[in-house]
Amino acid sequence: MNVTDISSKSSNAGDIQTSPGNDAASIKNEFMTLMIAQIQNQDPTNPIDGTEYVSQLAQFSQVESLEHMRTNQSTQMVMMENLGIVQSAQLVGKNAMVPAADFTLDEQALDGKVYLEDSVENLSIDIVDHSGDVLKTIELGPQEAGDTAFSIDPTALDLPPGEYSLVANTTAGEVTATADTFIKAEIEKIHFISASGMMMAELGNGLGTISVLEISEVS
Repeated sequence: MNVTDISSKSSNAGDIQTSPGNDAASIKNEFMTLMIAQIQNQDPTNPIDGTEYVSQLAQFSQVESLEHMRTNQSTQMVMMENLGIVQSAQLVGKNAMVPAADFTLDEQALDGKVYLEDSVENLSIDIVDHSGDVLKTIELGPQEAGDTAFSIDPTALDLPPGEYSLVANTTAGEVTATADTFIKAEIEKIHFISASGMMMAELGNGLGTISVLEISEVS
């Protein structure tokens, strides 16, 4: 099982904000020390107005509370990230169906599906090489709205290993269009991108890396 965590738990800015002597509690303590010194050395004939001190102390308390909230939120985010990594790691080795048209074919059959918004009179799938030439066409006939499964058997279709693309063509009356295709591939690795908060899956069959949110089904 290959799981990579590339999340960054801290930054230089965060280190500066939380360094000793630079947080709200330390500044508040320094302020209290200065305030007590001023009160002890005040002119008895012209006493200091304590209203401003009370107001500033209240502001320090608010800032201190916000810092505690931010620290708690950061801790919760780290825990959620780690939990997400552990849960997503269970996907490694399973097969995921994802939206794709380009793929790499080896000697094993490749499964996929076409999503149709409406029923069609005919559905066909063109298998195209890297030059744009249609090598084979899989005829699937009339289909209802929803998912239509298909399989690409390289032996039966006499397709050598290589890179290919799919084009799903539909016909409904006089209207011709293309439909979305999905391809099934093994999940080889899971990693977390901290900057975007996104869990990514690296897939086989040349499908590359996608967000786990794009996976329509797992088997």
